[in-house]
Amino acid sequence: MATLKNAGIVVNTQGHANATLVKSADKINMYDIYRAVEGNKPLFHLDTDTNPDCGIGINIQFAIGDFYHEIQNMVDEKMKSITLQDIIDRYYFKIRKVKNL
Repeated sequence: MATLKNAGIVVNTQGHANATLVKSADKINMYDIYRAVEGNKPLFHLDTDTNPDCGIGINIQFAIGDFYHEIQNMVDEKMKSITLQDIIDRYYFKIRKVKNL
């Protein structure tokens, strides 16, 4: 909760379980939430334990890194297009669907 507060997504009173959104759910996107919680941590990361003397291992990491970067950019853009309201709506849709089974 503290990371969401520090990112300006929620406000709360210390010691009380009453956090509220700073802005409406349709103005907060998944990217904002992800970055607040994970910081700059990418979804994929290179193997930092690769032996530097292994030319194949190192070059594979460099080759994969290009694709990881490309995938990360696509994921970032997709997360920016998904709002918290979209997630809430999907949540309630799934609940209704389960109740109707």
